[in-house]
Amino acid sequence: MEADDHAVNKMKDFLYIYNKMAETCFNQCIENFNGRQLTPTEESCIEKCSSKGVAVNHRLMMSYMEIQPEIMNKRVEEMQKQQANIDALNNQVPVTPQNA
Repeated sequence: MEADDHAVNKMKDFLYIYNKMAETCFNQCIENFNGRQLTPTEESCIEKCSSKGVAVNHRLMMSYMEIQPEIMNKRVEEMQKQQANIDALNNQVPVTPQNA
């Protein structure tokens, strides 16, 4: 069930990025609504805009894939330090008037 939720979330993320790119390119490139067909200028603009969007997304994902292991290692180290602190606190002998 959790794998299905993860797949659905990935699909939502993909569709959000796709729709955002389409909206951005549309707003930048479409100049008029006088005809059903794109003008050559609009078509060229759309191709360049969408290519740039895909390239940017690809570069971001590559950077994320490079950085992600470092982030995970830092999180693991932080969790280990927290657990060590908790263990140390649990192993301390409480100070009572008799022990002091």
